[in-house]
Amino acid sequence: QAAKRLLIWGRTYDNEKLIKRGKNIERRLERMERIDKPVLERRRMQLELSGWRGSNKVLNITDLDKVFPAAADRDEAMVLAGLDLLIWRGQRVGLVGPNGAGKSVLFNLILGNLDPSGGDIVIGPSVRTGYYAQEHQTLDYEMTLLETIRHAKPVTESTAVAYLTKFLFTYEQIRSKVKTLSGGERSRLQMALLTLTDANFLLLDEPTNNLDMASVRQLTSALEAYEGALVVAAVIWRGVRGETRA
Repeated sequence: QAAKRLLIWGRTYDNEKLIKRGKNIERRLERMERIDKPVLERRRMQLELSGWRGSNKVLNITDLDKVFPAAADRDEAMVLAGLDLLIWRGQRVGLVGPNGAGKSVLFNLILGNLDPSGGDIVIGPSVRTGYYAQEHQTLDYEMTLLETIRHAKPVTESTAVAYLTKFLFTYEQIRSKVKTLSGGERSRLQMALLTLTDANFLLLDEPTNNLDMASVRQLTSALEAYEGALVVAAVIWRGVRGETRA
């Protein structure tokens, strides 16, 4: 409307400046209209998490304790005490709490990266676990993105390149080291690795951190369609339907 008004006024009063401004606005609007929705949609990462049928009882935690002993700079800290948690195939659980509440500690206990102070953790015999780390600890920062994918799964270089482009990485980034990526790009790389694990049990620690809104929507849709068991740790619960525990 502004462009039309400027053109009318310019022609009415024979004002070349107004006519020129009106035509410039029209050209900018035409360029904006050419950026149509299908183009924008092609720039969203392509994330699919299948999951497969495994053990009915995925995880059974009973009376779990975790105490970090005293050190020179801290007192003894009990992070978990008497925790019970039973997860079945296809179940979704959200662990919600502030930073430092023990969510990441629990994940590392389940993965075997930490030893419990007491209690038992039993994972089903046909369960394959996929892990998304909040601080990207699963990534080797000295590897290139191409090496990262081919280390996770033996595929050809062309297959790995095509796969990474689905997660919005450029050809230049694919041959760069992981340490050169931004936080959001490292998050997308972890998502790419998750889809390669063929896991039927996912542990996701703050998975939406650093992701843009389009990627958050893609992740939420993928998790809604995921058929395996799922535990998401978050400070704020946002999105995936399931049981929530504080």
